[in-house]
Amino acid sequence: MLLDAPLRPTPETVAIFERELDLADADVLLLGVTPELAVLGRSMLAVDQSAAMISGVWAGDDASRRAVAGNWLDLPVGGASADAVIGDGCLSAVDSKMARDTLLGEIARVLKPGRRAAIRVFASPETTEDLPGIEAQVLAGDIENFHALKWRIAMACTTGGCDCAIEVRTIRDTFDRLFPDREALAARTGWSIASINTIDVYAGSDTSYSFAKLAMLVDEANVWFDDVRIVPSGSYPLAERCPLLVLG
Repeated sequence: MLLDAPLRPTPETVAIFERELDLADADVLLLGVTPELAVLGRSMLAVDQSAAMISGVWAGDDASRRAVAGNWLDLPVGGASADAVIGDGCLSAVDSKMARDTLLGEIARVLKPGRRAAIRVFASPETTEDLPGIEAQVLAGDIENFHALKWRIAMACTTGGCDCAIEVRTIRDTFDRLFPDREALAARTGWSIASINTIDVYAGSDTSYSFAKLAMLVDEANVWFDDVRIVPSGSYPLAERCPLLVLG
């Protein structure tokens, strides 16, 4: 509950998912257990690789909605079985171009012909930011919240090449080097210490994310889909880097 946009979709973003995919009468496959998206569709199957995440976040199964543990790269559902596939940040939660390609292929496999998927992406800017510039913007009050800062640090530190990967512990280590005094940062920005301390979940983690540029994500999606569109996802901190990738 300490997370905020851009890490969580806003009500405006949820409405855009619904508008783009016409979800009212849809049987939806949700990648992950994002609570804001879990209410969409006529029925829903949510797939998350972490049983602990399902236990901690999912509101509970009922007659029309259930969550199962499973691998996004080998989805536990039949081909052409979903009216819609949705997800939030899924293409950044995998750590390589190969994994992104496999995930896009799985989305294409399970989606019914003529139907669409929408994934909110976290895309690096075309021109990579430098860390001193990010630090200066924080101190000038030009970065709206801590979670926008966290993603900007991540994108600035992402490796080159096609994977665009970063170990999440690197995000935390880089933040600590830039801002060693968290109390001073909180006083300067008005951000809560509790919000800032959410970065500690990355400490010592072996998990990696990927933050590809938008043009790269579109090229990768075009391998699997005939109709690939970029749709703005609303107005919130860093929204310009977090559009919906709509796939038909």
